[in-house]
Amino acid sequence: MRGLAPNFASTHQTENPRGFSEVGENKQLLIAIVRQRILFIIFNCPFYNSQRFIVFKFNFFNPIIF
Repeated sequence: MRGLAPNFASTHQTENPRGFSEVGENKQLLIAIVRQRILFIIFNCPFYNSQRFIVFKFNFFNPIIF
């Protein structure tokens, strides 16, 4: 039964096997902030907001209704 027990100490790798550099916490935070800002700009831009575009189109074809 000794062979069935996994040895986690020997499987732990201290270096990244693919050679990618590790990203620190400050860099991860910066990446998250930039990504959130980009998504905020994309989805909150009035030109890309479909509801405002529909209202504008509706008012354009029916100028009496505001």
